[in-house]
Amino acid sequence: MTDDAATPARTLPVAAFFDVDKTLVNGASLLFLARASRSLGIVTWLDLARFGWKSLSFRKHGERLSVLDEVRDRGMQLLAGQRADRVHALATTVVSAMRPRIWPETHALLRAHLDAGHEVYLITATPDFLAQELAASLGATAGIGSGLEIVDGVFTGRFTAGTMHGAEKGRAAQTIMEERGFAPADCFAYSDSSNDLPLLNVVGTPVVVNPDHGLERHARAEGWRVLALDPASIRTERKRVRAASRPAAH
Repeated sequence: MTDDAATPARTLPVAAFFDVDKTLVNGASLLFLARASRSLGIVTWLDLARFGWKSLSFRKHGERLSVLDEVRDRGMQLLAGQRADRVHALATTVVSAMRPRIWPETHALLRAHLDAGHEVYLITATPDFLAQELAASLGATAGIGSGLEIVDGVFTGRFTAGTMHGAEKGRAAQTIMEERGFAPADCFAYSDSSNDLPLLNVVGTPVVVNPDHGLERHARAEGWRVLALDPASIRTERKRVRAASRPAAH
């Protein structure tokens, strides 16, 4: 028996990166956080109404940077001065409220990657503690979100680095692939938004999910897969995911 024959087959190391809002969750995760924060008196009914209006615009018209920036900046103002442990304790409640709004189709794809032995990362502009809690609830490898500065146990209202959006998502994915030894050509990314092109462009298999108009045009021009949220599309995509776990050459 040769050494090769005695060596167990191994699978190719693969990572899959999932955007959250409108890719995995039908809605804006910050709105779920704002609703939960209302119970602690962190936001007022007026704040909640404003978040709801922006969320409605977000769901109808896609991720416009102006809307995201406004919601983000207002959210930071509301958190400034709040105790971090008090807000972090909300994460479980927020994720429980989000779970019924998770698209079953993209959730099935996430599970398919995990079943194939792939590492799965949620990568989102939502606060890091919420991204981590959502990832844990789904069995994903990790949640990568926007880091919020905490000094003496209190939110300052500032980010620790750039918001996890646009180019930051692409850089974060590249860092993970380099640190974990993944070949980008073997990795996947899923998003609905043209703002996530930096993420989609750094992997070998970009998949657009329920895309905005700009991303759909780009995807068609590039020959990327455009995934409709229907059973037939999901079955086909899950077969591709399983194929990505084929044994690697020794």
